[in-house]
Amino acid sequence: MPDGSRAKFSPSTIKKWFLNYKHGGFDTLIPKSRNDAGKSRNIDSNTEAKIHELKECFPYITGTLVYQKLVEEGYIKAAKTSLATVLRYIRENNLKRNQLVPLDRHAFEMEFANDCWQSDTSHGPIIRINGQKRHTFLITFIDDASRLILHGEFFFYDNAVNMQTVFKKAISKYGIPKKVFVDNGKTYKNDQLRLICASLGVSLIHAKPYSPESKGKIERSFRTIKDNWMNGINWNDYTSLEALNMDFIKYLNEKYTNSIHSSLGEAPRNRYLKDSERIKFISPGDLDNHFLHRVSRKVSNDATIRLNCIQFEVPAKYIGQKINVRYSPIDLDKAYIFDRDNKISYTIYPLKKVDNSKIKRNVIDYSKMNGGNKYV
Repeated sequence: MPDGSRAKFSPSTIKKWFLNYKHGGFDTLIPKSRNDAGKSRNIDSNTEAKIHELKECFPYITGTLVYQKLVEEGYIKAAKTSLATVLRYIRENNLKRNQLVPLDRHAFEMEFANDCWQSDTSHGPIIRINGQKRHTFLITFIDDASRLILHGEFFFYDNAVNMQTVFKKAISKYGIPKKVFVDNGKTYKNDQLRLICASLGVSLIHAKPYSPESKGKIERSFRTIKDNWMNGINWNDYTSLEALNMDFIKYLNEKYTNSIHSSLGEAPRNRYLKDSERIKFISPGDLDNHFLHRVSRKVSNDATIRLNCIQFEVPAKYIGQKINVRYSPIDLDKAYIFDRDNKISYTIYPLKKVDNSKIKRNVIDYSKMNGGNKYV
């Protein structure tokens, strides 16, 4: 070959080249491009549509995971279509993460305090409790207009009940917001939170998946907390959540809340107080009722129901019926049966079997039934 390499060609190949040159000249020897250039022979139109659907729903999904889903759902066969084929299609169609067109975003800020709150969870420090290391999570609520941290608290678990606890404390101190802007995790996306917000008249808004930029204000507040306080503390000194939370509240009150915010040009507390006349508060009793969890339960034959694996005793007249029950997930000492008019019918308590064994039961006198015939 001209480059010094060696190659073998069959007589039929050389004959084809010769005939092409004889009839069409030199141009006929130039390799022709494929008629299906730019298209994959092993990826049909249905598979292409599925790839685009996956990348649209999950912009940051990896090509390897796309390939696995295509195989699992029967769009392609692993023996026929390789991972490299799918990765090449994603790359050539500008579907890679760094090839996606950025969303059109605009910086925003609410006009008044309590127009919108944001909430999120951040990883906290690891502290020792009775010699055992425990990971903590910081859940906070921040006001969009004033950047005021309405309430924040460390927990050992990032779950819906703890989030609702922080939400309730924030409302008790700073009133009811018009909107709440939260993430899509199960901590923030559940039926009980939707019912609580609907009961309070609060609009619950979830951020678009894989879009942390939309919650920039609360993400920036977490960074401030870590830079100005969390990263400069010796966490080995803490042996309880109570001590950790006490120091965090102290930091909020003495520094964060009263420090000049770079975007506002004033302290978050001062900005919040400018709209004090617009704040709508709620009484503690009503607030407790709004945050009760709402469930339906069918009463068993022994006149009991279960709430969070705890048996509650209900009036015998409800046996076999479906009743509406409300309860506090952090205080299961009692619960409430609500009637159709949304009013409390009965207060019920956990079942005490030993106490029930000492209660005298009402005995039915059959001799007084059916006209006095004692043989029924």
